[in-house]
Amino acid sequence: MITRKQARGWSALGAAALLTMGVAGCTSGSGSGTAPVSSASGASGSATASATPSFTEAQAQQVFERYVRERQAATEKGDTEALARVEDGQLLKENRAEAQLHQANGTKNEPIRPVRPVYLIPRTGSGEPQSFAVLSKTEGRETDRSSTLTFFTRDRAGGEWKAVVATWVVTEAPSTTAPTDAPSSTPAPGQRSVRPTVMPALARGASGGVELSPTAETDAGVCGRYAQYLSFTVPAGKPESADFERGDFTSGLVDYFNGWDQKVLERSLSFRSLTNALPTFRLKDGGSLVTCTLEGTYLDRGRTPANWIEPDGDTDALLGRGRKWSSIEEVWSVPAVVEVPQGGGPATVLSSEAYGATKLSVTGVEWK
Repeated sequence: MITRKQARGWSALGAAALLTMGVAGCTSGSGSGTAPVSSASGASGSATASATPSFTEAQAQQVFERYVRERQAATEKGDTEALARVEDGQLLKENRAEAQLHQANGTKNEPIRPVRPVYLIPRTGSGEPQSFAVLSKTEGRETDRSSTLTFFTRDRAGGEWKAVVATWVVTEAPSTTAPTDAPSSTPAPGQRSVRPTVMPALARGASGGVELSPTAETDAGVCGRYAQYLSFTVPAGKPESADFERGDFTSGLVDYFNGWDQKVLERSLSFRSLTNALPTFRLKDGGSLVTCTLEGTYLDRGRTPANWIEPDGDTDALLGRGRKWSSIEEVWSVPAVVEVPQGGGPATVLSSEAYGATKLSVTGVEWK
């Protein structure tokens, strides 16, 4: 299964995609108004000409179906410990954090069923990959142009597979006959309309396996650059970057965070790229598809001892409702999918969870 954020936090039915937003979500002391509310890897490897891999699509299907089955059972029971049998890494952290949020809000995480899986099994010299990915739709939303991208890894050949990252990417272009003012493109309160770039075609060998990028180690450096690009004190973020193409997950995202500026509050973002064992896929045009796992720290604090923060939404629920704070620190999980062009040049961020990041932890110093 996939989390509330992953399942319901985005939709791409028309020309645009709708993202459910995370917001600064606070009011502050000294007479200020509310915070702005939105309207809206890689393991190295080479593309070897190996024979049909010994790890087959049928085996990948068994792994994925077991994951779906056990994830659904754990979700229905609210048993986060059971998730550890089929999940690990950032995905397990995210889902445990989401469970805490549901508990704080008195809500329940309803299971979501993935359908129409497409298996992305890397071609390796040994035929025994240590990772693979699955693109899938969500039951009841099969016409959505976006797909969930779930990665599975194991620590050795014959080892146990676990899901470690789940994010999203747009996999189909909009219909040329779709009206530009389709209801799916109209943001509701708490949503933002974005126009993601469609994921380019992956390079595949004669056996059908997807090819790994021969420059994976170099390609993965884009994750660190993306983390650095998103690290700043608002409103000092710089939308323009020689490393990235302009878009809703780069310049638009920086502008969005800069909009959180308040006169009596100091707000800063600091991201780091986590090492992961995810495959870097080679694209049909020679570029690379890198999936980054970023962890961000968002710090919100009064500029003087007289300034306080009164959070709302999820932050308020996690801290304990109705209290005032001198400072609040949140740790976010932010997967992102990036297209790195062959031979260098600005990268294109195809998707990013930064607008509605999972809050892995929220702590604060109470205002007195």
